[in-house]
Amino acid sequence: MDTRETIPTGGSFYPLVAELFQQQKKAAILYDDNGVTRANGMIESIFDRDGRQWIRLDDQTEIRIDKLYAVNGTFSSDYSEC
Repeated sequence: MDTRETIPTGGSFYPLVAELFQQQKKAAILYDDNGVTRANGMIESIFDRDGRQWIRLDDQTEIRIDKLYAVNGTFSSDYSEC
């Protein structure tokens, strides 16, 4: 049986990215950028812009938290690419 860890429907990756940021652990991310995009690195900051929460990685990549599909093997419950 194939299983994977998911966040609940309507849930947010915010607690997970906040924990990675506080613990200074590397993040492996899949997110929507006009298609599935992969990013890796340390989360340099978490910030708000235009009423949305964002993260900035150490390579200066900025990603809206609500565009995340997966972080370190935890997936959005509605992500079905794999």
